[in-house]
Amino acid sequence: LAFALAGGCPGRQLFMSGEGNSDAGIFVLGSLVGAAVAHNFGLASSAQGIGPHGMAAVIISMVVLLGIGITHCKR
Repeated sequence: LAFALAGGCPGRQLFMSGEGNSDAGIFVLGSLVGAAVAHNFGLASSAQGIGPHGMAAVIISMVVLLGIGITHCKR
């Protein structure tokens, strides 16, 4: 859902940022920062299993993304 709202898959965003698209560049940087934050706060999964707060983070993210998607839907 987040990639659909952003306009394409992460690979497409990476290539578009290389072509000079600043929106895609911000998306790529945000993805990298988001991954770092997820690992630092124990939200990411590892070989030991799901992080302690991983499920709550996924549910909260889904609610936020659905809210953004619904409010920005063209009628």
